[in-house]
Formats: sequence, C-alpha cells, structure tokens
Amino acid sequence: MKHSVLWRLGLGVSLHLTGCIIPDPEKYPFEDPAQVQQEAQTLSDSLQAYIMKWADGKAPSRIPDRLIPQGVTDHKDFYLKNPDEVSPEEAWIRRYAKPVNLDSTYNGNPDPHVTYYLLATSLAPMGSKLVIEGEFPYARFFSLQVTPPLNGKEYYSGVFGTTEVSIVDADIEPLPGNVNPYRAGANRRAKNRKYRMEFDLQTGDPVSLNDKAHIPLYRQKSNRRTAAMMVYQGPYGFKNFLGLPVANPGKWNLGNVWVRIYAPDKDKGRLGGVPIPKVWFELPNGKKYFVGSENAPYRNYANATVPARTIPAVVDPKAAVVGWSKGWGIFRSILSGIGAANGWNSPEFKAKVRAVDLGASGRGEFQPAPGNYEGSATVNNYATYVGRDLSVEPGMVAVLTGRMPTFPNTRNGTSRMERGQLRYWSIGGYDNDPLAPLPGAALHSVMDDEVALDRQRRYMIAYSSPADRPRNATAANGVTWVNWGPTGKQGLIMRYVAVAPEWNFDKAPHELNLGRNTDWASASYDSTVIGLNTHQGFMQCYQPRVHYMTRIEFEALGSNFSVEDIPIWADTQNHIGLSDAKKRPATASSIADNNPASAASQAFDGKLDTKWASSWSWAREPQWLTVDLGSKKKISAVKLFWEFSLLASDYQIQVSDDQATWQTVHTTTGGDGGIDLIKNLRASGRYVRMYATKGPWPLFALHEMEVYTPQLECGASTTSWMPAKLPEKPGSTRTLSFAAFPNPSQEKLSLDLHEVLPKDGRSKAELTVYNSQGRVVYRTVITQSTSVVTVRDWQEDTYHLVVQAGQQQLTGKFVKRN
Repeated sequence: MKHSVLWRLGLGVSLHLTGCIIPDPEKYPFEDPAQVQQEAQTLSDSLQAYIMKWADGKAPSRIPDRLIPQGVTDHKDFYLKNPDEVSPEEAWIRRYAKPVNLDSTYNGNPDPHVTYYLLATSLAPMGSKLVIEGEFPYARFFSLQVTPPLNGKEYYSGVFGTTEVSIVDADIEPLPGNVNPYRAGANRRAKNRKYRMEFDLQTGDPVSLNDKAHIPLYRQKSNRRTAAMMVYQGPYGFKNFLGLPVANPGKWNLGNVWVRIYAPDKDKGRLGGVPIPKVWFELPNGKKYFVGSENAPYRNYANATVPARTIPAVVDPKAAVVGWSKGWGIFRSILSGIGAANGWNSPEFKAKVRAVDLGASGRGEFQPAPGNYEGSATVNNYATYVGRDLSVEPGMVAVLTGRMPTFPNTRNGTSRMERGQLRYWSIGGYDNDPLAPLPGAALHSVMDDEVALDRQRRYMIAYSSPADRPRNATAANGVTWVNWGPTGKQGLIMRYVAVAPEWNFDKAPHELNLGRNTDWASASYDSTVIGLNTHQGFMQCYQPRVHYMTRIEFEALGSNFSVEDIPIWADTQNHIGLSDAKKRPATASSIADNNPASAASQAFDGKLDTKWASSWSWAREPQWLTVDLGSKKKISAVKLFWEFSLLASDYQIQVSDDQATWQTVHTTTGGDGGIDLIKNLRASGRYVRMYATKGPWPLFALHEMEVYTPQLECGASTTSWMPAKLPEKPGSTRTLSFAAFPNPSQEKLSLDLHEVLPKDGRSKAELTVYNSQGRVVYRTVITQSTSVVTVRDWQEDTYHLVVQAGQQQLTGKFVKRN
C-alpha cells in the first residue's frame, strides 16, 4: 500500500535482513522542477474544468479515470458530492485514542493517547480552496497539517518526503464571539469554541507561499495557509524502498490532511467533546464541492490490529552505552537504522545514506528550505521524536530515570491553559521489525501526567513482564511500572511536543536547539549530544537514562529509595563504558619506574591499550589508585580491567570525602583478575580508591578503572543554536543561525555554517573565539559550511564565538569541560 496510514516516524529501526542491500541513489532532481509544476498545473486544469461542469449541472458526479493523476493506487471510483450531504464517516478516516490492548495492537507507531483524523480522499485541483470548520477540542494539543504546495523539488509519497504545512491550536483565530482555549491563560472550558481554517491550493515554494508559518518552529497567527491536494512522488512513483519496480507506476499521488488531538480531557471522550470537523473544497467562483472515492482497503488498514508478537529478547552488552537518536524523516531513519544495526559506520556508507535520501525524498541537511527541515511527511511538526532500541529478557527489569519538564496538566478539566516547558510528553514501545505483520505495533505508552514524580520532578519508569514485576515497583515508592509485553526487543519513542515560545525550554530537543549532529547519517554526527546513555549530553537530566537489572536487584532497593539509588547499567564485558571517572584527576601510591606511560591518569583515559602500573615492591606493600570525582557523588558501581597476571587477588574499594578518612564499601578476597565488576553499591564520596593488598606479583597494573554514579543533575543552561537577525537582501530580514556542538564540549567543537556560507565555493567567514575575560584565544578563516575546531587542550571556561561573513555577524557561546 503506497499510503501507509498513520505510520509514525520509525526511530531505532534495526533491520537484520540477510543480504539486505540499500539501493543506489536516484539522481536529484528526478525531473526538472519547473516542468513538473507545469505538468501538474495542466492535470489540475483538466480536473478543475470537469468539477466546474459538474457544479453547473453539466457533468456526472463520477469523475472519469483519465482525470485522476496517474500513480494513485489505493483509491478508485472518484466522485463529486454536495458537502452538505457528506457524513463525517465518509469524510474522515479516524483512529481513536485508547489504551493499549496487547491482543489487538494498532500499527504505525501511534501514540495511544492521541486521536488521529485523516481526510479519506485528499484530491482537488490547484486554484481551489480547502475549508475546515469545527470546534476546538477539549484536549492538551490540537493541530492541522496539509501537504505543501507542489514545487517538484521535494517529493511526497504518503510516508516518505517533505513536511506538511501546519497550524497549531494556539495560532488559530476563533470565529467572532468564540474563544481559542489553547492560548496561554485562556479559558479551556469555554462553551463557544468554533474556528474556520482555509488552505489555498497552489504549486510553488512552500516557504515563500506560507511566510513564517512554514519556518521552524512553524508559528504564525493566521487562519490561512497555502497547500496542495496533489503531490509529486518523484522516483517513488516507480520504485519501492528496495529499488524494485512498483505494480502501477505513476509520478503523482493524493495529498494528505491530518488532524491530531493529543490527550483529550477525561470527561470529554476520545473526540475531545466536540463534533468531527466539517470539510469541503471551493472553486475560484465560490461554489462548494466534496471529492470522495472507494477506499475500503485504505480505511481498513488504518484500524487494522494484530496481537503482540511473542519474541524472546537478546540483549547486546554494548547497549548499556547507547543513548537516543533523533530522526530527520522516516526514510532516512530506516536507512540509518540499517546501518547502525549492522555497524556500518564508515563515512562512505553514511554518505550513501545521505545520497539515497536526497534522491528518494529530495531532502538533506544542505538542501534549501523546506528540504532541510527536521519535520517530514506524516509527522507532527511540533513534536520531536527521539528513539532507541531496548531489549528486556525474562527475569529482568529496565528502568528509565530522568526529570520531567513542566507541562499544562489538562486532562482533569483544568479551567486555564497553563504555560510550561513543553506542551506534551510521552514515551512508548513499538514492535519495530519492518517484516512484522503490521510494523510499528504499539505495545505500551505512558504520558506525562501518568508518571510518578518526586519533588524535583524526577521519575523512575520500570519495564518488565507482569511475572517479573518487582514487589516494590509501585506508585507508593515513586515508581511507574509498565507492562513490557511479550515482544522482547522493542523501539522506544519519546515525543517532545514544543509550541514555542509559550511552551518551550532550552533543553527541548527540537531542531532549533539541536543541529544535524544528532542524525546518525550526518557528516557532523556527534554521539555525545544525545547518543550516549548518560545525563551528560545536551538534554542532561531531561534525557531518560536506561538502567538494566534483575528483578531481585530491584527488590533489594527496598521501599525507601530514590532515582539516585537506581544502579547504573554496567557489565563484565571487555569494553569501555560511560564512566564518570573518565579523565578525572587521579593519583597513585607509586608509578612503575616513574614512567609517564604508567601514570595514574592512564587508568582513567577511556582506553584499554594504556595502563597504570605500580612500582615493584619487594616488601609487597599495599598499593592504591585514587580518582577525584570533583564533588561528593553517589556511587553505583566500579569496574576494574586488570592487566594479565599483574592483578590484585585481595583488594578493597574505598570512598572518602576528604582523602583523610576512608570507608571500605567492598572487599575482594581471592580474586582471579580479568574484569571485576563491583555493582549495586549504595555508597557516596568525592574520592574513590582501589586499595590492593595481595597479588601473585609484587606490583599491580590496571588498564582502566571505571566509576559509575547515578547522580541526576542538570547543569547550567546551554543552547546549541544561536540565531541573530541579519539582512538577507535590501529591505528584508531573515533569522539566520549557525550551530556549535556538542555544547558543552570536551574534544572537538563542530560548526555548521550552511545558512551563512552559500555553496558557491567563493564565500568565507572569520571565526573569532574569546574567553570569559574577553581575550582572543582562537581565530581562523572558514570556507566550508561544516568545520571542526579542536578544543581538547583549552581551559575549562565559557567561550564566546563571533562569526563574521561580510557585513553579517552572528554571536554565540559554548562551554568547555575537561
């Protein structure tokens, strides 16, 4: 089916297909865009002429097949009808918000807290107008999205392609005498709540035709937008995902109209307590009409269900390090999922992903707007979809910890719309196997107001099977327990819905806060931004950290525990983890031959080919290795990578606040070396020491000593994107920006200047970096739109960046951490 109804953004897709080959890139553009627009206009004119005859009573209601754009394969027998005679059931395909039923799961990665409407037949000629009239639902969030004007540069196949033109609830002006209940401080329970939206259908550039409405974050208070009800599919009208020919080729397809109602008030039902919107089209002469079709397979697919599949889990030990990824379109996410799952991390493979995505969808980070936007076909423009894979084995419990942003708590019928850091948050699990009977089956979901929070808005979400639910995983203990279901491996998708500026904050992961550095296939990808399982990235404590433990270990926490008592996920495998001791100051009792290659710091450099070694002691004196964590922290685990034979069979793990008084929190006797993992520690201290007393040789050596702290801290606010008002041409202004990431940075600072430097090969910009005292510490000339500055040896400080390109100047800052 070419239109995959209600397919959501497939983050964390892992394709383990034998012999799976990513197709070669298609040329871009697939055809001359101006010619595509002209051809579309010709088709549109023929359709409009027929509709005008029907409106005048001079043509049958059945539209001749020759007037239906070639490429439409999931609708047939198109007809015209008086809008007053159209029922809501005829006009819309609906999927209602309802709790997950594992015996009957919906496909397409939906959020079970959301009611979706999709216009059943989205076809109309250019020059017509789409009109939607309705009432604002009683809900947390409401939006309308329509396929953009056809320009022949970006493609749209119903699943893959360019983002729709959207309008969010707060920007819709109510009809006279009515109230918009979504504006900050508005009366949410107002009785009079009607609106009317109009979409002019045209060919052309979506950005210029929609003014600010089609520029991230998609805000403009206007009840009029420009869109299209005929789309250009590009190569996907002729080939499928694997590059194979399709049965009924054609370059055109139907558009889409989406209505989303997030979290309806509990007392108002799944529709948000209002009638289904009325929808119709109008000719240039004002005559109204409705286009319908026979589309039973399309409708049936929308509400098809399948039992959750019972599949055992296989946990990859390296998953303990993996964090989250942010998608930049369904197509690219699938390709990235294939590459990431198979370890194809080479620059050449990622370049191919970018080329294939460009050829198939017309999208890419260096495309002109809107082809470089984060939003893509069929996804909510105001939502950021952040995802990862996770497996849960029998007997195990997975726990997410983090801090919940503030949000307007509306579902119990609050009278006023509150401001907040976000409008809506949820996290759900999905069967992300593309070969499943119905891919993207929703297996569980919790939204913001269903999550237990402590006084600091911190949460613990525990996932397991019902049989493995820990006795203490209860709301009384501050734990939100979720049934993981029978599908061992799932994709988790977190939805962050920002409606800036009223509902926004500087750690929200939307496209104005994060550049392409979170896109796995991007040339500027940086895993430290959100791609590691830690609270130290861009989102800090607002990024969920995954913990993995046995049910018995969880129950051992008792009934008086908090977020920072949840042990960090660590294992005995021979790979580097996310140690909080990495590159921290270290000291040792002695160093072999006083050789810097054996210094204490070598055991905290994150490398397994270096080591700390003590000096030879004929008296077999105890030897110790200490690391300074910088401040007093809770300590969950210590992992020791011993040098072969130079191990300590007897040693202690000790902690201290002042290096004067030490507390022993673990003792090993008769150890055999290799890798020792001391976990489930509930200790605290600034300093951590390994104190060795006995071994087969009179010296000791450690390749690495890792310390894991479950501390949940949010540091100073940081922002990656730094906008400034710059003149684009005489008489106009546009917000240009550059990106500097990761922020904070330790090793390298990546710069994305594609909005500042045109791709003409002649432009250049000067970068000057000042420290917090105003002194110049770095200056260079940049000629490429992407650049990297090595900051490894810079002092910890807040640095100010100034980018000068001709008469244009942008400023920003980043934090350097060691």
